[in-house]
Amino acid sequence: MRRFLATSITLLSLAVISSVNRAEEFNPEPGAMIVWAGDSITHQCGYTQYLENFLYTRFHDKKLRFANAGIKGDRAGDLLDRFDEDVAKWQPQYVTLLLGMNDGRYQEFERENFAVYQRDVSTVLDRLNEIGVRSIILSPTPFDHRQYALRYEDPDFRFKRLNVHEEYNAKLAFYGGWLRDIAQTRSLDYLDLWGPMNDFTARFRRDHQSFTLMPDSIHPNPDGMALMAVEMARHFAGSRVEASRVELKRLTDGRVTVGGNVVLYHFDRDGFKATVTPGSLPWVLPASGEIGPAPWNYLDDPRKGFRAALEGLPINNDILSVSGLGQGVYEVLMDGVVVLIAESDEFVRGISLQSNPDSPSFKQSHELAVLNAKRNEEAVRPYRDVQGKMRGARRKFEGDPVAFAAARAEIRVELDELQLLAEKMEREIHRIAVPKPYELEIRRFTR
Repeated sequence: MRRFLATSITLLSLAVISSVNRAEEFNPEPGAMIVWAGDSITHQCGYTQYLENFLYTRFHDKKLRFANAGIKGDRAGDLLDRFDEDVAKWQPQYVTLLLGMNDGRYQEFERENFAVYQRDVSTVLDRLNEIGVRSIILSPTPFDHRQYALRYEDPDFRFKRLNVHEEYNAKLAFYGGWLRDIAQTRSLDYLDLWGPMNDFTARFRRDHQSFTLMPDSIHPNPDGMALMAVEMARHFAGSRVEASRVELKRLTDGRVTVGGNVVLYHFDRDGFKATVTPGSLPWVLPASGEIGPAPWNYLDDPRKGFRAALEGLPINNDILSVSGLGQGVYEVLMDGVVVLIAESDEFVRGISLQSNPDSPSFKQSHELAVLNAKRNEEAVRPYRDVQGKMRGARRKFEGDPVAFAAARAEIRVELDELQLLAEKMEREIHRIAVPKPYELEIRRFTR
């Protein structure tokens, strides 16, 4: 019976997890607050930080604000316990929910356990609706059984104690299927992370059997976090499908058509000069190359996963398209610096600038990304660590409201200091996110 149930769960999951619900296009009010709610995968401040970089730049005119509400080890019921002090307090307009990894308790499917998950998630959604929040439901991320089997041989492996059921990943897919259905019933957005992350892993394991997005079998590394962020960015981008596009076309009669925010000074067969103000900065993820925070201890470099996840997607396009140049080779100068050399035909097809580290827009976005990494490292993640103390105090002083109030007041002092630091950095991020104009020149390349 158990084997039959597990097989049914797998088939049902694969049938329902493949689609995505989009209730309405993301169109935030200026200054809107977005809260990332979840467990340790959110507490890591990985996919959240990367997605913040996207939203800071793509919606620079909105000056969006962000708060993390993830705590290691949490289940949906734990989020309910801290709802007022850790979610509602931010007065958010949007909240993403990433819950399920811990709720299943890493064991085989049990109807009673699933009913608790359904009840608590439904109650969270009810509470969010009561305070006027738009909920965005995320499927659970995968559990990597192959990686777990490899790590299980290590006596120091910290998750050996879980003794995870062999079909836990299928169970998470089933939970995701239910989340999809409840999102549809409530006319909420639903984003599938389970499917793309499993597909991504299978794709790369064809060439590298040791490949994994979850080195400890549960928590995504920076490559996995980048994939999550890209999947989410596809939803948030809406009509802002590209970062920036500049199109210049010199007609046979000498007239020039211009697309984008461009002030054109001259244009002939040998090149042109102009001032360009990008629509928004390209999306950049920082890579320090250092080992990240404990207990995950992952190498901080999401670039491989970021590139692979963006393949074939336009959401990070920063395109320069030029027609009407004479045949030949040209160099592109931005603010007087040569950033690339290309054939005239390449300009007609469109030059991609989003990954060019010499372009002014890339440099500006990289500055933002480094500052946001610092914000998450020095303020946001420590805030989550301190907020975790609140959970401990709540459990320790259960039934003793006076003692809990005293502990809570002490913890709030730490939280308030970290919140002020995060807000200070965020104001600077908003300033950096506004695209700056640059001088663009294309001229014939002479050796």
